[in-house]
Amino acid sequence: MKGRALQERGCQWILLASVGAAMAANVFAESRSADLQLDLRTDVGWESDHFHYMGKDFSESLLMQTGQTVDLTLLTHKAVPHRCMLDFSHDYCADRGHPDTWGRLVEPVVCAATTPASRALLSGQNADANRLCITFRGGFSYPANGAPDLASHYRAEIGEPESGADPEIVALTVTLTLDSEQPLHRLSPGCYGAVCVGDTLSSVQATTKVPLNIVSGQSACGRVRSDQWPVGLSAQFRNSRIARLDVNPPSNIRTDTGVALGESPALYEMYQGALDETLEAGPGSLPVKAVYWQVPGEKGLQYELDSELQITAMAAGGESLMEDWPCQ
Repeated sequence: MKGRALQERGCQWILLASVGAAMAANVFAESRSADLQLDLRTDVGWESDHFHYMGKDFSESLLMQTGQTVDLTLLTHKAVPHRCMLDFSHDYCADRGHPDTWGRLVEPVVCAATTPASRALLSGQNADANRLCITFRGGFSYPANGAPDLASHYRAEIGEPESGADPEIVALTVTLTLDSEQPLHRLSPGCYGAVCVGDTLSSVQATTKVPLNIVSGQSACGRVRSDQWPVGLSAQFRNSRIARLDVNPPSNIRTDTGVALGESPALYEMYQGALDETLEAGPGSLPVKAVYWQVPGEKGLQYELDSELQITAMAAGGESLMEDWPCQ
């Protein structure tokens, strides 16, 4: 059954990879503490003197906070593609591009298209602007070349909209005061950061100095996580060894190909058909589970998708990817 069902749906995968939804389902959302979060890791292209954002609209969320000081989290990645037009074949942005591009501007400027809802929050001549350009002033931070993704937490003062040099552009200044930073690794077919499938629980704790807590199962087999791990990440273990790494909502973790939960990427095109699909999606049926094997049976990534082909869960592992639970 390998790849057969996905090949039949290849066009459907590609059509779902639209500019607005392909790689930006969680662009500007409220977290449990009602903080604002902007994911600048994908759908951001470099355009000679500013960054161009092609993902889900965030202008309304920002404009609703003008004149206020709020908690803001910015997620950044080391590389920024050039105009997000990769091979001119589809519109999602992968990691190919310019490493450490954020350093090109001391005060990064990110521009994005406005929407009818965001324009309704503007007044006077700004009400007809079709683009919002945000200047991030102050302590903007980004990962150094070769470093993992970075989550930077700020107190952000949102300025008032101003007319830009072009009448179709409205300018907004966001002044940042850095509170803290947290590295965000990516989920690869065998690892998340320094934690890899096959590692013993004791070695994980010794090398990462991260205490692990059993959240289900028993001491010989079950599931662990750490309070120091990102939200949504846990690990299944068997005989005191990591058997599988799971990512469940809510989570900001992306795979090494840039895929995150809640998105509908063109997986068929991304993996060039090298996917094992284990279940069919449809009304009343179980979700699709599609596995990409880097090393068959040993290192792979599993994507679980709902009937609308949105990713609802991800996992990395070996043979364990064919099991729902290691403690059978």
